[in-house]
Amino acid sequence: MISSMKFKAKSAALLLGGLSVLQLYAQQDPSYTHFAYNKLLYNPAYAGASNNFCLNAINHQQWVGYDDESPLIGAQNPSFPAGNPNQIVTGINPRTTGVGFSAPIRWKIGEEKKNVGGAYAAFISDQLGYENSTYFRGGLAGAYELPDGSGIRVGLEITSLTKQLDGTKLRYHDPNDPNIPTGLTGDTKINMGVGAYYTNPNIMDGIWASLSMTNMLPSQFQYNVGNSNIVATATTPNLYIAGGTRMEQFLGNPALRLEPAVLLKSAMGEDGGFIKPELDIQGMVTYNSLYAAGVNLRSYIAGVDALSLMLGYYVPIGASGTGQQQTLRVGYSYDITLSNVRRTSFGTHELQVNYCFNFTLPDRPPKIYRHPRWMQRDPNVD
Repeated sequence: MISSMKFKAKSAALLLGGLSVLQLYAQQDPSYTHFAYNKLLYNPAYAGASNNFCLNAINHQQWVGYDDESPLIGAQNPSFPAGNPNQIVTGINPRTTGVGFSAPIRWKIGEEKKNVGGAYAAFISDQLGYENSTYFRGGLAGAYELPDGSGIRVGLEITSLTKQLDGTKLRYHDPNDPNIPTGLTGDTKINMGVGAYYTNPNIMDGIWASLSMTNMLPSQFQYNVGNSNIVATATTPNLYIAGGTRMEQFLGNPALRLEPAVLLKSAMGEDGGFIKPELDIQGMVTYNSLYAAGVNLRSYIAGVDALSLMLGYYVPIGASGTGQQQTLRVGYSYDITLSNVRRTSFGTHELQVNYCFNFTLPDRPPKIYRHPRWMQRDPNVD
């Protein structure tokens, strides 16, 4: 059996999710502090909602300095060098990197082109202990504008998820245990997600609401061990409910803008009910549409997990060469861990970048058809 590993916190038991024959249900997708600025990574309906071409990138380093300190009680793992007698493995903290690109779909209705939907593609790499999850996502969204100026969008995504385990870093009492992977092994499954997104510019200075679900098809991932496979981990549907608003002239100051937002997410358990809900509440204040600062509070049923300090900067890059406006936002957050993990980590860092631009193709010139018999036609002749 796997040796009893002395991790720095009780939550580190999740790191063994892919290492045993026990299935881990209620496994959640990666978490993002800047969820209000990266809606595309959890809701396909947001594709094209800004009516711009947008590139989003995010890097989330959770519990920096969280190491695996588990001296082996039994046999020495030959994969560890002699110069590391305590077998300390660094860099096992959760790490997530995501990149997404979205484009609006415009269609000429009457005399103008209207946003009728969007398309997007995204790549996410999520490292958890010795297991890495790689997501390739692609989706489409459709949009409908209501008479009062509000709009609703619905989206569908297809996901290719690959889970890979590095068995060379595992510790064990019995080196001949047939249930322990000893090399690099992995499995790939196809999944899907759906979402809806609503905006209304008539309430306050604009509100938005988001409802989505990922991993709609529960999947079991198998890892190769010798000549057999073990069911190591399982994915389960994840539900996201989010919303926010925009308040100009905050505190009566025309230079200030407040953008509060909330996110509730949960995963489905074996009995079909949703468990492990996580609630994020945040507020960002922007000054002169350039500098932003705010806080985010993340909590679970069991208590508060982290207080995040958030910063943002809207780079004044002006207009592009085509005369179309482009925007660039850079955001950073530092999570002050409030759970027991704070004793053995240096907090959580997140860096995100949003770049949006717009361009329109020129209208096609009108086609003029001429017949050889009438090329020299007298204009006075009917």
